[in-house]
Amino acid sequence: MRLPPFATKVLPTIYLPPADSVEAPAKLIPCLLAQLSNLGLPVHTGTVWTTDAPYRETAQSLDEYAQQGVLAVEMQAASLFALAAVRIALIGVVAHVSNAIDYTGEPLDKGPDADGIRILRAICNAGLALTK
Repeated sequence: MRLPPFATKVLPTIYLPPADSVEAPAKLIPCLLAQLSNLGLPVHTGTVWTTDAPYRETAQSLDEYAQQGVLAVEMQAASLFALAAVRIALIGVVAHVSNAIDYTGEPLDKGPDADGIRILRAICNAGLALTK
């Protein structure tokens, strides 16, 4: 799983002016991390690259972002974090990684369904902890 506290954004959003990155709400990350860490599954925090077409990107672009420490490529985090900033809302992203760009096995293999349910419960518990 990837728990991004930052997302790079290539395209401007309707919520914020163009920038190199946008942050997740800082209050949310420790709660999510605490709940997800209890699952016994690998959890990584770090920057993700938000792009509108991840499978269109070139190997060179992937290498450049990887060298910058970007953990994953996805399509929503930057816009969600921008919305959170503008609306002063707690919006986070937990990326349940299915496979790598060079993965040759079954596409979108996320592991057992039971793990997915445990992850969803952990996310809900993090949200509940924030409301107390």
